[in-house]
Order: sequence, then C-alpha cells, then structure tokens
Amino acid sequence: MRARSSSIRRDQIEYGFWLVFGDDGSMRFSRSEPKTGRGERAMKCGATLPIALFRTPELRATIAISEGIPASYEINVEAAGEALRHALGVDIDLQVKGAGHD
Repeated sequence: MRARSSSIRRDQIEYGFWLVFGDDGSMRFSRSEPKTGRGERAMKCGATLPIALFRTPELRATIAISEGIPASYEINVEAAGEALRHALGVDIDLQVKGAGHD
C-alpha cells in the first residue's frame, strides 16, 4: 500500500484517490493525480473506512423448507433478522425468496 495514497490509523483507514470522467461516458480510477485529456475531468476523492469493516465477516445462510411441510407456515422476517443481529453483533439483510431464486 502506498503511504501517499492511504493512511492507516488505529481505528480507521483513510484512502485518497482520483476519478476521471470522460465526455464519452468513460471513467477511470487512479491512486495518484492523473493526467487528463481534453475531454476529461478529474475529481479528487477520499474515503475513510473503519478497520472493523475488514474484520467483520459476511455471513450467508440458506434455509430450505421441504415440500412435506404444511403450507400454513409463517416466517417472521423482522424477528429473525433482529435475533440474528443481536446474536452476531452485525446488521442483517434478511430476504425471503420463493423457490427457484438465487
């Protein structure tokens, strides 16, 4: 990692970067100040991210209900998401999808 583009602090990382937009709809990224052409404009950007972001795993689960279960079951998505959030200590994006969806 280049020190001139990023700074690591105790609890966060500060990133410096440039986005270059072209009048033809193109876009490119650069860690250092870029050279721009006639139809391009550069924008200096910064992002500050907590170190904890890189230490929190992404968890995925799939729950399948077999066909032998009566059709009268009900899943309380909000309660399930809240229980997972409290148990894991991370925000949960819980979605219920019908059969055949990824």
